[in-house]
Amino acid sequence: MATDKYTGPEKAAILLMALGEDSAAKIFSQMEEREIQTLGNYISALGDIDAAAMDAVTMDFYKAVEDGAEGIGIGGIDFLKATLAKALDPAKASEIVINITTPGEDMTGGLETVRMLEPKVIASFLGGEHPQTAAIVMAHLDPATASATLKELSAETRLDIVYRLSTLDRVSPQILRELDEALRAEFKTSGAASGNKMGGVAVAAQIMGALDRETEASILAGLDEVDPGLASEIRNLRFAFEDILKIDDIGLRQLLKEIEPNDLLVGLKTASDELKEKIFSNMSEQASQMLKEDLEALGPTRITEVDKAQKKAVAICKRLEEEGIIIIGRAGEELV
Repeated sequence: MATDKYTGPEKAAILLMALGEDSAAKIFSQMEEREIQTLGNYISALGDIDAAAMDAVTMDFYKAVEDGAEGIGIGGIDFLKATLAKALDPAKASEIVINITTPGEDMTGGLETVRMLEPKVIASFLGGEHPQTAAIVMAHLDPATASATLKELSAETRLDIVYRLSTLDRVSPQILRELDEALRAEFKTSGAASGNKMGGVAVAAQIMGALDRETEASILAGLDEVDPGLASEIRNLRFAFEDILKIDDIGLRQLLKEIEPNDLLVGLKTASDELKEKIFSNMSEQASQMLKEDLEALGPTRITEVDKAQKKAVAICKRLEEEGIIIIGRAGEELV
């Protein structure tokens, strides 16, 4: 059976249905809410898919399926509800189901078009829009594009946008539809956008982290005057314990001199193997072996204690960076 009649998102939706609720739930749990919403729209619209279609799509994806997948015997929306119930908390699952729409013209509009434009063009457009509208549009951009767009705006405008983006939480579907329609009329083209949760401090921090240091410092200084607490939140999220991976070896060795041994030990409790290996490789053989043994002997630890130790390490990282002692690599930035 040919699968040419299915679009890419439809194939992804069919594959998830072929995997079954448990496997699909695991995949959903690793996705962003907006991605789940988009795929959910397609799953709902597809309805009950027969075994032949599932087999053909699975073959397309994996090229190595020996037996055809059997139909799951339930409609798309029922599968979606059951899967989301396993992947997310009830309130979140219910919210996504409520916002399900049928793929087609309702899922196309200007928001996706903006994502395809150059940062200078986006900045030119946003410069004439209300900052709240600009913040909503910015929340739909990937961090690299959003950062490049901010750099093209005036200092006053970008400060206002970042502030509103940081305090943005939920936008009603109706407002999104109206904005999408307005943008669609503006650009006379189509795209795809869905979901109603966006922005927030975490998104603002991610975008800020991709800026050059001078631009970031300028925005944060302005936020310090407008909302010191918000500026502090962004600073705290801008660099996480796992981001120690971005520090070069020379800087890491300097950092290890500053961190209390017990804070390092407890902080590594939940660290990735990659980060642990990077730290081990920048210690003497004896010190590395002792730390490994201490980690193995470390018993159950309260997550609050791990978080406290990691925050101490992060605070030292920020201080050393501000003092110019270490350099933390950023997206799109080369170290020489």
